[in-house]
Amino acid sequence: MISKLIKKQWPFWLGGVLVGIAEILYYIHSDHYDFIVVTTGFAQMYAASEQLLGLDWVGRVYGPGIHWTIIGALLGARLVGLGEGEVRSWVRYDKRMLALAFVGGLLFSFGTRLAAGCTTHHFVGGIPAMSIASWVVLLSGIPFAFLAFRFALRSGLGGYFRHQETREIATHCYCHPDHHNPCYDPDYSPWRDLARLLMSGVLIVFLGVPLVLAVFGDTIQGAVSQIGWSEVIWLAVPGILLGIGIAKCGFGTECSVMAPESVFMKQETSCAQGVPLCTFRMFRSLLPLQGFMAAIVLFNLYILGAWLLGKGSIPNAAGEQGLYWGHLVGGPLLAVGAVFMVGCEVRTYARLGLGYMTALAALPGFFIGYIPYTLFQEQFDALLLVDGLTDYITVAEWAAYTLGGSEEAWGIAYSLVLIGILVLSFDAGRRFLGVGFKELMLKNTDDLVYKPELGTG
Repeated sequence: MISKLIKKQWPFWLGGVLVGIAEILYYIHSDHYDFIVVTTGFAQMYAASEQLLGLDWVGRVYGPGIHWTIIGALLGARLVGLGEGEVRSWVRYDKRMLALAFVGGLLFSFGTRLAAGCTTHHFVGGIPAMSIASWVVLLSGIPFAFLAFRFALRSGLGGYFRHQETREIATHCYCHPDHHNPCYDPDYSPWRDLARLLMSGVLIVFLGVPLVLAVFGDTIQGAVSQIGWSEVIWLAVPGILLGIGIAKCGFGTECSVMAPESVFMKQETSCAQGVPLCTFRMFRSLLPLQGFMAAIVLFNLYILGAWLLGKGSIPNAAGEQGLYWGHLVGGPLLAVGAVFMVGCEVRTYARLGLGYMTALAALPGFFIGYIPYTLFQEQFDALLLVDGLTDYITVAEWAAYTLGGSEEAWGIAYSLVLIGILVLSFDAGRRFLGVGFKELMLKNTDDLVYKPELGTG
């Protein structure tokens, strides 16, 4: 069993459990006050690398620093690749897909500045914390995620959108007419791909500069000399768990929130538009939603328990002003960017650790996306980030003051709704795939969505 867990991919729900545990550990370490925050840390690491070029485009707003949770996520994903015996450098993308990923990184990072956080911040942190703003980011982004996906399909890039590649499945099914997979080319050599080598160099600089400054110096925020190795480990461990959980199943916020709408799609229509059959089955069986809700429910119940027992507070995912126009504008940017990158920001970290080329292409896009905000911070803040649109931070707070009852009672009701969505997602998956609950729990996504082609069902 241990060997199988290390060498094989996992079902989405198990990856989601690990993501939820990572959030809980970070919450505990923050004295039951906050959840994992990565977007500002990413900007600080860019600011550290800027120093090599004598620039301060990002650094004028975000001081140079290192975010050990991000380092942990990359490390955790790399450990997955080593444990499975394959990093994903063999996965091939054409220039159009890489250009799309670059644009996605740009849109996504700019969106994080307006929405006060990435999709992971709002969906895996904010929704468990009952944040009104996080729900607005989610709901405002869903239509634009579908538009972005349709754009990719019309561009002939649908074959690149799948949960997670493994060489075993790719070599077995890539010629199958329903599972067209442009990601696999038996003649492709990553070591002869000049674009990959150049982008890998960018990654080495981006990681190497802040790491060297943090370990051997004291000039950037988060340096070992400032916080000590014990704090580094505390911050890195949740990241490692996050990276492992995502890399083991392809967990991502973008496919999770798009999956429920697939119940209105027909297989023939979807596949005719360029969606691989495996991807349709994954969406239609709500497998990504199962992982998503597993993480959310686990973290929500821990927050609820800490809050009711007076041991912790409910994290604020919205920022000081609560819900504001930036959430409404940033949500669509986050959604489009996540789809174009084939993964949200934290999934992109895991894909960087696994060696995916789209993640490498998104990296410089992330950097450029920060610059419009850092150059015109005052103007953006004055336009979108000043006036709050509501006095309430959480759904429970709004319900108690608007509909009556106590915040605690509404908090419990909120958790029951989340649990209900989780249960329904498993039941819907079981029914669509025609499998038992035990099989749904124990088999990984490849076994479930490719099973007729693999001869296992």
